[in-house]
Amino acid sequence: MLFTNSVIKEACADLQSHYVDYLVNHFADWRVWAEASAKVANREPVREEEIPVAFRTEFKITKVIVEMEDLGKFDWQNPTLLKLFGELAQGEFYAFFGDMITKIALRLSQSTGVKTLFEIGAGRANLTKIMLDQMRAMQVALPIITTDSQPIILDTIEKLKSEYPEAEIYPGLWNITDDPSDELFTVIQHPVLLYERYTLNYANVSAIKNISRIADIVVLGDWFNYTGELFAYDEIFKKIGAVPLFFKDIKPHLDEYFPNQYIFDQRALDSIKLPNITLLIAWK
Repeated sequence: MLFTNSVIKEACADLQSHYVDYLVNHFADWRVWAEASAKVANREPVREEEIPVAFRTEFKITKVIVEMEDLGKFDWQNPTLLKLFGELAQGEFYAFFGDMITKIALRLSQSTGVKTLFEIGAGRANLTKIMLDQMRAMQVALPIITTDSQPIILDTIEKLKSEYPEAEIYPGLWNITDDPSDELFTVIQHPVLLYERYTLNYANVSAIKNISRIADIVVLGDWFNYTGELFAYDEIFKKIGAVPLFFKDIKPHLDEYFPNQYIFDQRALDSIKLPNITLLIAWK
């Protein structure tokens, strides 16, 4: 399998240009939000109109988290919180991000002769459905292994099978902080491309070793802190388990198991000083 930076650039040039242009425009005022989040953390009044549109849902979520913290009880079933997370999942960037991750994964698969697609942290299979739509549109036929640590994935994939009868899709249970099961090895054929969205942020860096036992190429849609600078919104989101993952901490693990890395959104980091890598491609 010949895989280089040049392969990525040639296969995904238009996607990269579109994706980074979007980041630069959509998140241009990220520091305004960072400063406002400090006021939220300090229980100072902040009007929604002061927040850049791209961050207003996050703003409302942080307010609810702070309010629940003051009450001394965090409730995941809080109707307001559930509504806001639903709003976030249906938001413009979340959908765009999923679209980009799946298109990049398929372009790279076609360019490098990938034999198996593998998804981790699939949850309710929202990203899986995007991938299946893309495969149908591009007329790509590849087996997909879709995994999550929770058994809901099993029923969800069974429903998707009826909606996409042409798809060769296998659900599996896997907590990526543990070794992959023997069963998973029976359904993959190398080269394997693994993709995900916001999964490692809820795991830990040791998961990279486990992932390397399965994957040859990874498309990581996580927010890796690139600058080392933390903001009030990071501290607030820690309270619900979204712990900042520093690139300096994950890079030694990547260097050991996926020594070749390409920061897909480097231009956004340079031009608007975005503090997080949002999309990273790595391979053996």
